Amino acid sequence: MTLNKSTWILILLGLALRVFLIFPGPLESKIIFLTNHADLRNYYWPAQAALTGANPYGVWASGQSGEFRSDLAPLELALYVATVAVWNDPRAIQILFALFDALNIALLGALLARSHARLPFQIFYALGPLTIYNLTLVPQDKTILLTLTFALFYFLTHHASRITNNELRITNYELRITILTALIAAFKWLSVFYLVPVLLFISRDWRDFIKHGIIFGAVIALAHAFWFPDWLFVYAFRFGRVVTPMHISLGSLLNAMGLFDRTALLLIIIAALIAVYALFWLKRIDIFETIALAVMLGILWTPDMDPVHLSLIIIHFLLIVNWTRGARLIAVWSLSAWVAFVYAASTRTGFTNYGLPDLRALAGVYGTPQMIVLSYPVFLVVLAFYLADKWRGRAVGKPILVSREAEQ
Repeated sequence: MTLNKSTWILILLGLALRVFLIFPGPLESKIIFLTNHADLRNYYWPAQAALTGANPYGVWASGQSGEFRSDLAPLELALYVATVAVWNDPRAIQILFALFDALNIALLGALLARSHARLPFQIFYALGPLTIYNLTLVPQDKTILLTLTFALFYFLTHHASRITNNELRITNYELRITILTALIAAFKWLSVFYLVPVLLFISRDWRDFIKHGIIFGAVIALAHAFWFPDWLFVYAFRFGRVVTPMHISLGSLLNAMGLFDRTALLLIIIAALIAVYALFWLKRIDIFETIALAVMLGILWTPDMDPVHLSLIIIHFLLIVNWTRGARLIAVWSLSAWVAFVYAASTRTGFTNYGLPDLRALAGVYGTPQMIVLSYPVFLVVLAFYLADKWRGRAVGKPILVSREAEQ
């Protein structure tokens, strides 16, 4: 992967900004005021517990961990154990995320090498409010998930080019795509929502489909070899969490209006996913559109969806729509700043200490209908970009990723 000068500059700028936010020096009190380390504690605690020889899943399941949880997939936890083995401090995990963010900027450069979206997207990812707040000031493992996703898109674009050019399919590309899809599932299970279309896309026939399915299953099994079978408590816990609406999920908004029915919502989403798969099978949408739509449907229905998960949906759609010029660029940046503000203001009570009014009067208290509604504008706008361009026959999906002409 060859990186140009602008990519290197953005990597260094993005990494420098993230390192500053991790080690703010004399500005620490002000930076800490804006951070939310709730999830970071649950990345660090089980990792350092494992370093002492304890079984973090067993300790958590027994109720001896107090407020700390070990609700991570075993592969992810193993990565954090290796990280804190180098430096046993929560900031080591933040540095890990910062390095993955730097890698993401590089991957965007490679993925969008032939697209006018390359530089605007890299700037947005390196310095934009959506990622800086949702992935850095609120340290999140979704950075790693995006690394795997960008890599998956990269290999899918190359595989798609070979199909378009009627060249022989390269086995190595198929294998990499299958492994990346499995690793995404091993971390957060997100890829199960688009697993079938991806396997169909890379398979020549049903035997190929089954072969890739076996490889996918083998990777998942290997990823769960750590701490077997104690990690089963994670999935029991996660299943219990999706019963009750919380955070900024549509379920929470519907619940506030007395309209939440988990079964009905689940059935609607299943029907919508089947419709997306059918559109892909009928070649009405390409694999990149399919992934973005499946991620949207897979995340939106979950009753415990939060602003970070919503930002994942947004980033998936930004990969497949033309948003990097004119009013659309301004809208994405300004609305991203707005939703970051809403998230920050809704979770903090100390603005009056800085001579400011209680900004929750504007943003709403976290999880209230007011705050939930105000969290969705950038998602609704990028979804509208996609639907409008699709309706008008403009470029979406693969052309946005690989063609400069698509954005003229």
